Amino acid sequence: MGIPESQLETWSHQGATAPASVIYKSIRTALQNDAALAMRSFELFLQGSYRNSTNIYGDSDVDVVVKLEETYMPEYGRLDAYTRNAVEGRSQSATYQFTDFRRDVSNAIRRAFPNHSITDGGKSIKIPRTANNIPADVVPCLEYRLYLPPTGLLLEPGYIEGIWLRDKQRGGEAVSFPKRHYENGGCKHTSTTQWYKPTVRVFKNARGWLEGHRVIAPGTASSHAIECLLFNVPNQCFGSSYRATFINVVNWLSEADMTSFVCQNGIQWLFEQDQWTIQKANTFIGALVQMWEQWREDARVRL
Repeated sequence: MGIPESQLETWSHQGATAPASVIYKSIRTALQNDAALAMRSFELFLQGSYRNSTNIYGDSDVDVVVKLEETYMPEYGRLDAYTRNAVEGRSQSATYQFTDFRRDVSNAIRRAFPNHSITDGGKSIKIPRTANNIPADVVPCLEYRLYLPPTGLLLEPGYIEGIWLRDKQRGGEAVSFPKRHYENGGCKHTSTTQWYKPTVRVFKNARGWLEGHRVIAPGTASSHAIECLLFNVPNQCFGSSYRATFINVVNWLSEADMTSFVCQNGIQWLFEQDQWTIQKANTFIGALVQMWEQWREDARVRL
């Protein structure tokens, strides 16, 4: 029988966005009006499910990126020695570092939300849920520049913009490309005639159902992982109905060689990010197959 179209259609719905907008505006106002940050050049933007319109009912945490623009982290690995030396020769040592920026952002958040129990996470400053707001993760970071060799008539190397930060708890660096992620998601959505983002929400709700019924352990597949996983599925697998899309996507993933899968940003390999593994992906896909095959109309006897 499989999962009925009506259930999948319900799972496709986007969750509320107004609470995310409210907390984002509060954070933006707090940072823009803070005296310690007044002379700094930085950019704020949402990332994650709220930014990408893949949030579902029950999603809560809002991710707000605060990217310092006056200091950046370069990556020259794709340049030849001559071009690298030329680019490096035009740069200057930064006097305002990542640790300075994170400190100032953290202090600004604490001043703006004095009645909240603000905590420092590994990658973010965490604003907890209260009666007046949903929780938010504020992510201080530097601009990251992945330099590319000059091509064609271009004499200067270009670069792809990302974000860079250091994990305060685990150590090590983290690099991502949220703007590319957002742009590629929009292109995928258009190329699938607007089926991509609703389908991501279907699979995120299916993940929640599987976790709730203890078929898979929490953390088997993050929301980011699901979005990137489906990004690699061919466009022709999406469309006509949610049942057809679900079957086509799961069947294709079940047979796919996932070693070459990329993140939605199209730059990084999927299974080198966030400690996700092909084994976990296969566990998630296998659970989806099991759910489809054993679904019953009476929720009390499913699986």
